Amino acid sequence: MKRIAHLAATFVFATMSAAVVAYGLAHVAQYGLGVPGPALREQALTCAALIIGLVTVECLSSSE
Repeated sequence: MKRIAHLAATFVFATMSAAVVAYGLAHVAQYGLGVPGPALREQALTCAALIIGLVTVECLSSSE
């Protein structure tokens, strides 16, 4: 049961971190580099999904 709680907490943390990173990168690209916002939305969501997937795989493959 403790492992499930750990995985859930890690998943929530990874989701929040990925969302913050995706938003930050989109903000820098849009206002710093001049790339239009709609062009960035799909890439930002894809990056967030990849980060979540990698963290989840790492969490599930680690042995305690």
